[in-house]
Amino acid sequence: MQRQLVIILLVALVLILLTVQNPNPVPLQFLSWEMQQVPLIVIILLSLLVGIVISSILGLIKQSKLKEKIRSLEREIEELKQPPVVSQDETLEE
Repeated sequence: MQRQLVIILLVALVLILLTVQNPNPVPLQFLSWEMQQVPLIVIILLSLLVGIVISSILGLIKQSKLKEKIRSLEREIEELKQPPVVSQDETLEE
């Protein structure tokens, strides 16, 4: 938890420094879309936000796959806990 807080504070500090040192707007072009004057911090924050969203989605997908694997393994463990079924023919042979 403390490591995450330190990372968040470092990212916030870097963003603050970028904002203070780069107050001028810049032109932005993406595919056929173009904007003449966009503050640099807006571009950086949008990029950060997109990265967070993509990472979260990928993390949720991986988490759901791991949960399904855990459920499957738990079912297998429960099946292995059950004693084997012995038929009457096998008991008579002994």
